[in-house]
Amino acid sequence: MGSGKSSVGIKLADILSKKFIDLDKKIESLADATIQDIFANSGEEGFRELETSALISLPNNIVCALGGGALTRPENFSWVLNESWVIYLRVEVPELVSRLTQDQTVRPLLRDKDGNSLSENSIELQVRKLLKHREPIYSQAHYIINCDGLSPIDVANKCSQAYCNLNDLR
Repeated sequence: MGSGKSSVGIKLADILSKKFIDLDKKIESLADATIQDIFANSGEEGFRELETSALISLPNNIVCALGGGALTRPENFSWVLNESWVIYLRVEVPELVSRLTQDQTVRPLLRDKDGNSLSENSIELQVRKLLKHREPIYSQAHYIINCDGLSPIDVANKCSQAYCNLNDLR
């Protein structure tokens, strides 16, 4: 969340001449509801079930931005690592907090039980909590890019180089 997956993914897909899919947008389309509404009506577990269905229905040979929690389900993690090539866009906590507090996107995991936005301090605590659980999963990606201070196009270029290097090895 806040690493720039969608912004980078769009640019990377353009560089590689591939189709781009934002998994959260696909989920919204399949459910005919916003992510916020899905969380409100079905909870995180209901959202994760939709996410798994959307994930395994993806076509081959695309660039896809997965949601930040997509790999926390073991079946998603296994499928993605076996069926695709994964890049972890690593961003340090202070940079993530800065991005998330400036972003206007409604993020259910950054809301209190009444649906109100969290304070900056609470966002930082939530980000640290999520990363504590998710970092061991993310660190198993095929490639990791440290994104602090880089523009989306710089990150996309690094992703493209990594992808091309991988294909050169095949």
